[in-house]
Amino acid sequence: MSIDVAVDSRPDDGVEASRFAAGEGLTPKQAAAAIFSRRLSALISESVVSTGDGATRSLTLYSLARHLELAYPDVAVSQSGLYRLIHGDAIPRLDLIIALGRVFDVPVEYFVTEDKSEQNRPQP
Repeated sequence: MSIDVAVDSRPDDGVEASRFAAGEGLTPKQAAAAIFSRRLSALISESVVSTGDGATRSLTLYSLARHLELAYPDVAVSQSGLYRLIHGDAIPRLDLIIALGRVFDVPVEYFVTEDKSEQNRPQP
């Protein structure tokens, strides 16, 4: 089974998957979880998966976990582990950040830094 992940170039609809604010009043661990959560959620929501028959569909946590398992067998990750990361309930290991960077073709810094525009965005 082969999974090709591609980032959809359609504009974001403005809905944030993260439940955290932009970092004010958070501990360093909470801020790191919030940044990672926002970044990974954005990549997943923008991605589509090519199936074996040439069709495409939205990327799911299951398909991402399965792809990581096949491509990087030494990086332990599960669907529930990805769920906890997306919801800010866990901090990722460095090996997982590197593997995700390779899968989504982004630098690892993407997962641990915020855009200046995100920091200055007014909170609802």
